[in-house]
Amino acid sequence: MSETAQSTLGQYGVQSALAPEGVGATAINGLTIGMTVAFGVVFVLLLLFVWGVLAGKLAPRKWWIWAGGIALPLVSVLILMGFSTVILQRITLEDPEALVIEVTGKQFWWDVVYDPEGWSMRGANEIVIPKGRPVTFRLKSSDVIHSLWVPKLTGKMDMIPGRVNSLPVMATETGRFRGQCAEFCGLSHPKMAFEVVVMEPEDFDAWMQRSSGEARDAATAELTRGRDVFVEAGCPACHTIRGVAETGTLGPDLTRVGARGSLGAGMYRMNQGTLAGWIADPTAMKPGAKMPSYNHLPGPDLRALSAYLASLK
Repeated sequence: MSETAQSTLGQYGVQSALAPEGVGATAINGLTIGMTVAFGVVFVLLLLFVWGVLAGKLAPRKWWIWAGGIALPLVSVLILMGFSTVILQRITLEDPEALVIEVTGKQFWWDVVYDPEGWSMRGANEIVIPKGRPVTFRLKSSDVIHSLWVPKLTGKMDMIPGRVNSLPVMATETGRFRGQCAEFCGLSHPKMAFEVVVMEPEDFDAWMQRSSGEARDAATAELTRGRDVFVEAGCPACHTIRGVAETGTLGPDLTRVGARGSLGAGMYRMNQGTLAGWIADPTAMKPGAKMPSYNHLPGPDLRALSAYLASLK
């Protein structure tokens, strides 16, 4: 992994399911600790039983075998299975009033649509949600099996072509949380990451209002040139920038690309330099990326285009 990628991951702290900051992750963490302690106790009791038989403290009778070797682990497993079933059903129960965010796994990025039956605003590689409000991730895949996992917020859920799965989420703390594809999906599976940004409810409402409009105007001659290069180079065939070109859906929506914390699905810091490198040779930064190289662009045009994209916030 590159130093740039490592520094990007460092923004989000430890990616650990043992440091929960969401309702689902907290329940899973409690279940994990409970099951670990319970099986630890069963393991110790079985060791004591084996030691007692081998040391001659216990007579080798058949009922010891039935009790310690069969009944004890079987009853323990059944009890813990019951607890885990109840807890997992509770955290996967959808709230009918929840904000629906549709996330589609692609090779190798995440397509995000907020409120697909209503507001229907697209983003990519970053999911913004409000703290303390129920959210449902509606999960799809357009190519291979992916798996969405944000360890600090909730459990993982597979994304299967031709099927829609739902994953309820409720964050209890604000911040930026790293997520990861947890199912091998091809060459760049290790670089198939994303970020979940959790805001206070009022900040989220304001963000929704800001984000629903058209892209910021090009304020300088360089940015105007960058916007023109975007159109002339054929970028609208795959990408949308609202107010500039709105037909491209094959690639990520770029209307607010400069405001995202990272580039390349969580792998590189978002800035003009990494944008220029990505435009010039995306497969060098992410093997298997389906975007063609634009290293034929003259230097001034490449700088203008990357500056324009970085300005879109």
